[in-house]
Amino acid sequence: MYDSAEPGGNPYAPRLVAAGQTFDVIEVDARLGREVVKHLRAAGVRVGPVIHDRRCAKMGFLVPVTGPDRTRLRDQRGPSRHGLGAWVTFPPPRGGSGPLVWHIAPSENAVPTPLGPLDAAIARAAASLIQHD
Repeated sequence: MYDSAEPGGNPYAPRLVAAGQTFDVIEVDARLGREVVKHLRAAGVRVGPVIHDRRCAKMGFLVPVTGPDRTRLRDQRGPSRHGLGAWVTFPPPRGGSGPLVWHIAPSENAVPTPLGPLDAAIARAAASLIQHD
């Protein structure tokens, strides 16, 4: 679902995909994102696909569609949500060494990261980073 190239398309090229239909994306700073993944795994949460934009130092967690009224995200410096009406650039489905890669690549049975545990992990990871700075 998340990792297939367009029929006849270049399997090594990034793809533009509409958010808000089968997934939304929660985007955070890459340093925070790496900590979030650690917290989710430590809690036994199955982590879905995660995009890593190395050029912008951001990570995007694919999550279930949340609808237009979900605005619980903290503030402009914190996580941002990309939902209905947004377009997300997916890394090449067959790997790559460019600026856009999968931190956690989609698998055949990939599911989005659950939103509740992700919100909690973001809060815990942010607190952890503040303590260590």
